[in-house]
Amino acid sequence: MFNTQKRVAFIVAAGLIGASLMAQAPVVPPTGQQVERKGERVERRGEAQERKGERQEKRGERNEVKGEQKERQGARMEKRGEALEAQGKVKQGQALERAGERREKVGAAQAAKGARQEKRGARNERQGVKKELKGERIERKGERMENKGK
Repeated sequence: MFNTQKRVAFIVAAGLIGASLMAQAPVVPPTGQQVERKGERVERRGEAQERKGERQEKRGERNEVKGEQKERQGARMEKRGEALEAQGKVKQGQALERAGERREKVGAAQAAKGARQEKRGARNERQGVKKELKGERIERKGERMENKGK
């Protein structure tokens, strides 16, 4: 037998075994308590995701502030470099200007990163709220199931 034929035979056999095992196992519906516990777990995950979103937003704000500071510092460095050039210290002035330009680019990139993090944080917070609501619905479903006697 070729290798591919062996693989196909193995996959078919695994599928048949899985199907026969599934047919043997009785399907037991979850109890109300199990459903309630699942709802609590979903709710806790939602709360955790909200906290994660808040942390990301704070990190984004910090990055934006740092980026703006670096941009201002770069502008000051460039201005100082121009002043040095005017005094006749051309090489020092040009070096300081280049450093200032680099600082500004880094600052702009960091500010953009901060904005992206803030967006991501807001999205995570929204998803966390959705999960919390889903958890509450699942818990109520579990309570209803318990009241019916399931």
